[in-house]
Amino acid sequence: MSSTGHVAGGRSGLLPNLVAGVLVSLVALGYAISYAALIFSGPELQPYLSAGIQVSLTTAWLVALAVALGSCFEFAIGGPDANATAILALIVAGMAGRMRSSGATSDQVSASVMVMLAVTAVLVGAIVYLIGALRRGRLIRFLPYPVVGGFLAGTGYLIFGGGFKVLVGRPLAWETLTSLPPIPPVGWGVAALTAVCMLVVPRFCKHYLVMPAILVAGVVLFYLGLQVSGIGTEAARAQGLLLQPLERGGMELPALYSPARAGLVQWDAMLAEWQNFAAMVIVVVITILLNATGLDLATRHDVDFDRELRVNGAASALSGLCGGMTGYITVSRSLLNFMAGGRARSSGLCTAAISLIVALLFTPLLSYVPRPVLAGMLLFLGFSMLLDWLWGAFFKLPFMEYAVLVTIVVLFVVHGLISGVVFGLLVASVFFVYSYSHTSCIKHCFACSTHFSNKERSLEQTALLRERGKMARALALQGYLFFGTSSAVVDTCRELVERDNVKLLLLDFRLVQGLDASAVLSFNKLVQVCEAHGVRLLLSGLRPETRRELEQTRFLPNAEVRVFTDMDHGLEWMEDELLAAAGGAAVTPPAGSDREEPSPPESGTAVMAEQGLRRILSAQFGDHALDVLISHCEWLKLEAGTPLFRRGDPSDALYFIEHGEVSVQLQLDDGQTTRLRSFGPGTVVGEMGLHSKQPRSADVVAVGMCRVCRLSADKLARMVREHPEVAIEFYAFVIRLLSARLAAANEEIRALL
Repeated sequence: MSSTGHVAGGRSGLLPNLVAGVLVSLVALGYAISYAALIFSGPELQPYLSAGIQVSLTTAWLVALAVALGSCFEFAIGGPDANATAILALIVAGMAGRMRSSGATSDQVSASVMVMLAVTAVLVGAIVYLIGALRRGRLIRFLPYPVVGGFLAGTGYLIFGGGFKVLVGRPLAWETLTSLPPIPPVGWGVAALTAVCMLVVPRFCKHYLVMPAILVAGVVLFYLGLQVSGIGTEAARAQGLLLQPLERGGMELPALYSPARAGLVQWDAMLAEWQNFAAMVIVVVITILLNATGLDLATRHDVDFDRELRVNGAASALSGLCGGMTGYITVSRSLLNFMAGGRARSSGLCTAAISLIVALLFTPLLSYVPRPVLAGMLLFLGFSMLLDWLWGAFFKLPFMEYAVLVTIVVLFVVHGLISGVVFGLLVASVFFVYSYSHTSCIKHCFACSTHFSNKERSLEQTALLRERGKMARALALQGYLFFGTSSAVVDTCRELVERDNVKLLLLDFRLVQGLDASAVLSFNKLVQVCEAHGVRLLLSGLRPETRRELEQTRFLPNAEVRVFTDMDHGLEWMEDELLAAAGGAAVTPPAGSDREEPSPPESGTAVMAEQGLRRILSAQFGDHALDVLISHCEWLKLEAGTPLFRRGDPSDALYFIEHGEVSVQLQLDDGQTTRLRSFGPGTVVGEMGLHSKQPRSADVVAVGMCRVCRLSADKLARMVREHPEVAIEFYAFVIRLLSARLAAANEEIRALL
């Protein structure tokens, strides 16, 4: 059993969950402080770090609370996350630089940044919630894997650069590397050792205490280093190794609701960052879905992605409304909670409670958290993401896909976030078009010689259809139809018409997800091709939205195009046309056609009915056998809608259809009926139940006026006793009939494979 499974079985109840929550809260607080330091890094933003830590702590306890209460994963831990924070740091840096250059005061910068963090959280949360509410979370999964990897690897670079900036106070750039500011060895050493230990140790030791132990060890090592170096606390603070003194937090009115501070906000500076905001929405949605997927795979818990989007969107919006910033479910803290024994929502609630207590009462203590430890955490997060998506993907992806991933990262580094995101979305669009253009929108192409409708035909009619059925084709379309895919349909149809002399063409839209106006232009071209070659064009299976699109573009109604409810009725109509052209029996349009079915002529006398049945069965029986068979039958005349038998009735007879048509119908749970099959002149219905002795499995109802010949089980038994030679011919006929049905079913299955 795995280690996680062992923990799952060994820890239950309130106490283990509370212990896990306390343990996770230590790591969560460390991340919260490091993210605040990332956003408010640099000389121009460090004066606002105290307020930034309060924002981050507010996010930590509010998002943890909301995620613990609503997530699919009862052990889930939420809070501020590195991916969103890296982009927020870019937005804050851009706003601060723009405002400083325009002469804004410190109060204006502070108010604008705080309001931006809150507004961004509310807007991102609302968008994420809306995506989940509309159940559109699966759309993000259409982003190609290299594009997703490029986004996250680029974000990893931003986080790594943020860790560097937290440590040295300057952005990661070539100029900075050539002239590094003086930092005591204890600063570099603790940051590097923290990052390396976080990266390496968990690969060899999977214990849930590893990460908290590394953080505690980093703090202890830092203060030991100060003692050895002879650096006092105040001197370390002056050198940037410790945070500036922090004030105790309180229930202050968020800047978003303070009229005085809201009046200081520079809205134009905020709106100028709309591109970074759009990029953050994409990254946040991707991260939430990837985090949920990671937890699903790691813990074998089922996940509802749209629910996760709704819960995390609401959590982020709530955080913003209360003065926090963007936050959502996290993988590392959730898995740490799971491995530590957290199985119930109480562990997440405990984490939220501790974060709230620290935010209200113990904020001054956070000023003693070493900045190198925070920088080491960020360096670890950024480098691990780069390692996973650049080094790990090298062994997983084909060369071209890996090149796309690397290109996105290079654009992140050289030209910034927006260039990388725009290039990634452009590549995603190209991937989509390329992939769709290589996916056939024709799922099946049937000929009426091998694929029949659900209308049972006589053996003679079936033979005619096998002979002439290649003149009629049915194409089952699929996917989304636009100009590229619909043009392929037109080309295929043109080839069928010109090469195979097809005269009847059916397009089935049952599996079509949608189409655009360019596809309708292609279908107009298809109508012209059919008119030029004397081909009848039929459509079936149109969804309401598809039919509406065809009507809005004036493609329908069209006198040259027949429309059927489904493919089965379209196939039946084509079979009738082929039989009529071959001199077969007169037939009527199927029930699914747009035209009204004319009533059959009034029934003739019993003599006329007998003559009709003799004519139909003459190819299957000799004269003497027909005389004997008909003498054992009785004639029934059915009006339209009259049941021949009902489901559950005893199977005490079989029926020869002499005139008209009967339909096998099944009653559904909602009261509706569906047609399973229909039987026309020269066919037999009810023979399976008669020989199996099982009750009728469906209703058989007359479609129009019908004449049928009934052979009861008693009469059949008497015929077997008195005329065994006729019974042999009869059973040979039934065997040929069933064999023909089986052969047709095999050919249809083969066509579908």
